[in-house]
Amino acid sequence: MRPAFSSLPLLALPLALGLPLALGLTACADKPGDDTGPTGDDGTGDDPTDSGGTTGGGCVPTADGALPDYADTWSWDDDTPVASIIGQGFAVGDYALEDNPLHEWVRFEANSAVQIVGVSVAFEGLPEDPDAPVEVRLWDDFGHNGFDAWHPDPLWTGTRCAGDLEEGGWSTFVLDDPISLSRGDLIYAGHLREAGGPAVLFDGGTDGDGSCATFDECHSALNTPELTSFVSGGYSYSFWKGYSFSFQYDYLVRLHVVVADEPPPEPTFEQTDAVPTGSRQAWGDVDNDGDDDLWLPGALYINEGTGTFVDYTDASGIAAMGITGSGGVFGDYDNDGCLDLFVFAESYTASDSLLRGDCDGGFTDETALAGITDVQDYNLCNGDASRDRTPSAAAAWADLDLDGFLDLYVADFICWDDYSYYRDQVWHNEGDGTFTEWTGELGFSTSRTASRGANPIDHDQDGDIDLLVNNYVLQQNLFFDNLTMDGEAPGTVDEVASDKGLGGTRTFTSGGSYYGHTIGTAWGDLDNDGDWDVVQANLAHPRFFDFSDKTQVLLNDGAGDYVDNAGDWDAPYSENGLRYQETHSIPTLGDFDANGTLDLAITAVYDGRPTDFYWGNGDGTFAPAWAYSGITAENGWGMSAADWDNDGDLDLLTSQGAFENVHEQGSWLQVRARCAATCNAAAIGATVHVETTDGDRFMRHVQGGTGQGEQDSQTLHFGLGSADGVAEITVDFPGADSVTLTGPFDVNQRLWIWEDGTVHSGWAPPTR
Repeated sequence: MRPAFSSLPLLALPLALGLPLALGLTACADKPGDDTGPTGDDGTGDDPTDSGGTTGGGCVPTADGALPDYADTWSWDDDTPVASIIGQGFAVGDYALEDNPLHEWVRFEANSAVQIVGVSVAFEGLPEDPDAPVEVRLWDDFGHNGFDAWHPDPLWTGTRCAGDLEEGGWSTFVLDDPISLSRGDLIYAGHLREAGGPAVLFDGGTDGDGSCATFDECHSALNTPELTSFVSGGYSYSFWKGYSFSFQYDYLVRLHVVVADEPPPEPTFEQTDAVPTGSRQAWGDVDNDGDDDLWLPGALYINEGTGTFVDYTDASGIAAMGITGSGGVFGDYDNDGCLDLFVFAESYTASDSLLRGDCDGGFTDETALAGITDVQDYNLCNGDASRDRTPSAAAAWADLDLDGFLDLYVADFICWDDYSYYRDQVWHNEGDGTFTEWTGELGFSTSRTASRGANPIDHDQDGDIDLLVNNYVLQQNLFFDNLTMDGEAPGTVDEVASDKGLGGTRTFTSGGSYYGHTIGTAWGDLDNDGDWDVVQANLAHPRFFDFSDKTQVLLNDGAGDYVDNAGDWDAPYSENGLRYQETHSIPTLGDFDANGTLDLAITAVYDGRPTDFYWGNGDGTFAPAWAYSGITAENGWGMSAADWDNDGDLDLLTSQGAFENVHEQGSWLQVRARCAATCNAAAIGATVHVETTDGDRFMRHVQGGTGQGEQDSQTLHFGLGSADGVAEITVDFPGADSVTLTGPFDVNQRLWIWEDGTVHSGWAPPTR
């Protein structure tokens, strides 16, 4: 994935001792992360039994207690002080680091649940006045990029008197009230240096080549809280709350921790090697045997029934076609009961492809016959005539005119060389195997936008299919409200994203107006009130935190308008329970414990960035649960949910690993909607409502694609909590045809439902 903005240059500054210092301007660069945590030893610092004390003057220490003798010590440094910022002449432009306020901090990552009980620091340039107070601080993480801390509000500040500290040696600051960390939490320890004050010493060794190219290579960082802008290479850079950058040497700062006594909770997921992974994923039953098969870029895998997959790319005929693509979405465009596959290519030279399925895992290339093409001449990327394809980042199937045949929306993205954009394409299915381009017609846009995804939904439940298009590069998202059921011409849409609250939050600055970098979206009824809500995952750099859209949880107000429930982002957490991660990418919703509320997973791109996991509270808010979720995927991209082993619970596939659900489950029901005559055969776009015998109601929809070229299972999974029966099931098929089935139905089973009211129970479909 390309960053939202070009990587900023590295400034190489000479060190007086001959060691290079790279002040990395890396807010946009790939910054991988570490998952090992710092090394531990038996304790370091000045005598932990020495309680220090005052020097008899005006200094009142707050952190001069004794460490417990069973505390562990985390460190990155090599215990060899080399230099400090003092006297080195370091500067960013004309901003001298030594002469201005400077945060010097070190990142630590908890590899288990611990309590922080102390911090040891080696200082240079301690005040001559023994009564002068010297502070050490702990800060919360800010965006999980490895070098930004939330410095406006320290978690803890401890003070000792200068006369009790050792110049150039270890000085230990002890917390009166320990701070708890969960597994995977980042915390920063260090010092705010004022001009002329003491500075933290650093060592002379580096990991890697010293460029801070990966998250693991650099643990220390600096922040200049008063430097909020500068010019480099003819470009002006601005920074909210100051400029932060990685530092390749390790500051001599150590944490003292006590491991938690309580055993960790059981994980929700366990990683498995049985399921292949890829950057984008689509689930579909291509051989009609009742289990989900899997398309990854360039590869088709057939599920043998228990979550065991066989590479079928050669046997399917796809390998011989030379088609790889960047992702794909399944839909039955010719209504023959066999899933077909549209393969989109985020490429300037490779074309999108339409593959027709034969119900047995085989495919033929029907692109030319269908009339679908992405060859264009209006934006040859960087002026290169050979780069005449539109780079398609995603696609989605939806019956836009309710004629019973699936149409196709293709989200076209960006030329990274010159940041120019492309028009999305709309293809109308004529019902005879051919498609006609509707781009720019019936209300669809001809604007060139950096579209990353297309996500159809009947958002107002009026029977026609609406469409959310998420855009990148601070552009407004688009939402096409379908007016077909309002008596307008079939397929007519009205773009109303800003009116509905789905376009992102518009922010005006001196440089213009901006929205967000929306990478992925996911629809679901987050508060179980019978209408659709949506999660929009946004990449948002810390330096633009004040105006960038962070990930939004948009709740439907009941009238079809959407309200962000985050509240004020005045800390690294929002009021809805989500934490701020710089590179949130793909959200996936599912009831992973089957308690009746949708839970949320969000990948984060760039190495070292973890996948977030939250339990849903049932009111549109979430409880953090990533510490012991079992999801180890970092630098995640694509993500999708499916019950690939047919055991009744939802599993989770990411680009960096497959995770089988092992959590204790409530009651559940699975529904596979099908259409025989009046709508598309795969019932894509259908909404299914389930009411339990306890009176609880839930809803799900059959996806034609999600917001970044993914596709969850077309088998809908309902968690039912403690319910022991289902009272009623209603399926709203596209076109406002509905069927209601009155129970009771048993829980913990799969039902197949057709628009004529036919019902079949079992893992596999009946022969019809």
